[in-house]
Amino acid sequence: MGAFSVYEVRFGEGPTTHHGIFLQTSEDGSGTLFDVRGSVGAGGGLVFKSSPERLCRFDYTAARGAISKQDVPKLETICGNVPAPGSQYPASGGTGLAVPNCRCIEWNAEAWMAIESSGILRA
Repeated sequence: MGAFSVYEVRFGEGPTTHHGIFLQTSEDGSGTLFDVRGSVGAGGGLVFKSSPERLCRFDYTAARGAISKQDVPKLETICGNVPAPGSQYPASGGTGLAVPNCRCIEWNAEAWMAIESSGILRA
């Protein structure tokens, strides 16, 4: 029974920095990125995605542990069950101006808590 490394990853700069969870499934650095993406405008929403990616693409990586190969479907289910935020910038009722709501960083933090509490992540 083998294991795959799991990373907290980021790419981009400043307020546009994007956060995700990367599962490295091959020694060449390829694997799967788990994240939420979508429109940042009012009326838009974010959706959960899992897509092929390479570890070298990210500006920041931090190894968080490993999961067994048999737990990969569980990881995807756990991440997929974390609610994706709605619009990132809903208009505020008082001012009519857009105010930040929930971003990918908050989804990422909730997903990590769910992964850690599930017991599938090993040091």
